[in-house]
Amino acid sequence: MKRAYLAGLIVLLFACALQAQVSTSFSYSQTDATTGTGTIAPFVIHDSGGDINFTATPMPSASVINPGTGQFVGRQTAPVGTGNEANTAVGLVWNGSVTATGTRGAQIYTVQIPLKFVPKVTQSPDTSDYNWNVIFGDDAAGGTDVISTNTPTNHPRFAMWFNRDDLVDALDTANTYQRYTQQNMTFTAGQNTFTNTDLSSTTGTPPVPIIKDATDAGDPQGTDAAGRNLAFYFGWRDQGTLTPQVVLVDNFSVGGLLNPDLSTLNPPVPEPASLISLGAVAAIGLLRRRRA
Repeated sequence: MKRAYLAGLIVLLFACALQAQVSTSFSYSQTDATTGTGTIAPFVIHDSGGDINFTATPMPSASVINPGTGQFVGRQTAPVGTGNEANTAVGLVWNGSVTATGTRGAQIYTVQIPLKFVPKVTQSPDTSDYNWNVIFGDDAAGGTDVISTNTPTNHPRFAMWFNRDDLVDALDTANTYQRYTQQNMTFTAGQNTFTNTDLSSTTGTPPVPIIKDATDAGDPQGTDAAGRNLAFYFGWRDQGTLTPQVVLVDNFSVGGLLNPDLSTLNPPVPEPASLISLGAVAAIGLLRRRRA
């Protein structure tokens, strides 16, 4: 009877612990080299004392790699050098974390949200953990509207990279951590759009899309972006000819998942080990009182 009582008490104390993981999402849009706004969505942290409700948090401005002038977010010379990662790219880069504020009744809480890629989250049906939309190539009045000048079978391929060694220089010739996808682009007069509707590949029968996320065994091999600073790079990968060889980015929008760091919750709630210890002491006290 006493053992059952103690076991029940420990189970109850376990229930007081924080949930294992909390996820939220962000959306962000850069409209020129110095103007960008975004929001981290509201989220809830659950524990036995009741829900802690965190409100929406402003997304800090990104640093723009290869910034443009005037109305343009960035300016990329393409193609340059050899193919793939040894080329210029327009990037949005963050580092550090942001502070989110939540409440439970009259109590005010804070928690840090690291601006880092999260490990792959498998959903049903599975969708991309991160998304983007890049509008580019439009400066007809300035004489730099990019047009494909080669045959349709060899149009230039552009890619989105997750992080590029966290470098902030114009040319990255080192390793990258994740080439998310690539797409053959047909450049026409006016604006063009690059988005992540293009899947990696399919497998099985019937075919099931393979979604590439920040945790992925694809290209480049063994260099996942999960755990690294948020950094989205858009640029020419290989193939094709452009005239002129300049790509201007008009708008760069990204979004995806973030994981609040529950260890930074302030004021903290007891962790499982502490709760079990306290519960054991309390249970022993209760048993001694019963014996007395």
